[in-house]
Amino acid sequence: MVKILDADLIKGHFIVTDNGKRILIDTGCPVDINEKNMQRIPGLRQHLEGARGFVDPTLDEFWGLEYFARHKVLFDYRKKAVMVADQGDDIMVVHPIAEYPLLRSIVNPRLIIPMKIAGVERKMVFDSGACIANYITESIATTGTEAGSVFDEHPDPDIGRYEVKLFNLPVEIGGETVDIPFGSQPEKVDHHVQMDGAIGVIGIGLYEKFQVLVDCPNRRLVLGRY
Repeated sequence: MVKILDADLIKGHFIVTDNGKRILIDTGCPVDINEKNMQRIPGLRQHLEGARGFVDPTLDEFWGLEYFARHKVLFDYRKKAVMVADQGDDIMVVHPIAEYPLLRSIVNPRLIIPMKIAGVERKMVFDSGACIANYITESIATTGTEAGSVFDEHPDPDIGRYEVKLFNLPVEIGGETVDIPFGSQPEKVDHHVQMDGAIGVIGIGLYEKFQVLVDCPNRRLVLGRY
């Protein structure tokens, strides 16, 4: 089955309504956050309450990587829509320009793709929840051109709200070079990302410029021109 869901973009997050529930779609969340999982996994209920506080008070659930393992999901930021297909059905971006394999993470479940950034192939986490800024290790970020700053928030209370200085870095996508702004990650986040074999996190830097198909059943991520 294939369905198209209208999305509310709240602080850049994709939020859809499905079966009467308000759902935040987050590829950075290793599990689904729903009533069943909240009863068995410590901390999930607090994570949902935190998201209600700084994203949307009407949230009921998260679709995390458990959901993505069983579905193909296409993000269309410009149309404010999300297309979802069961793993046996086909969906595709309209104008495909680049395809990346989904690599295995070392410790935690993550969507990791190889991207050529500043002339070097680097492993990056694709996180649809990275909707304010993209991140990369500070020693790489600061080699770029200064691009202002933004304020971001993290659900970890030890991190909370913080300012991010941005630097444009050249990223090769489909034979073209695109400037994408990156900030340096908070040390605690950077440590966990590197433990999983990646060097940074990218989200809005891709989906505001391209349609993004996350096809976990076939272990690939596909970008398409709007």
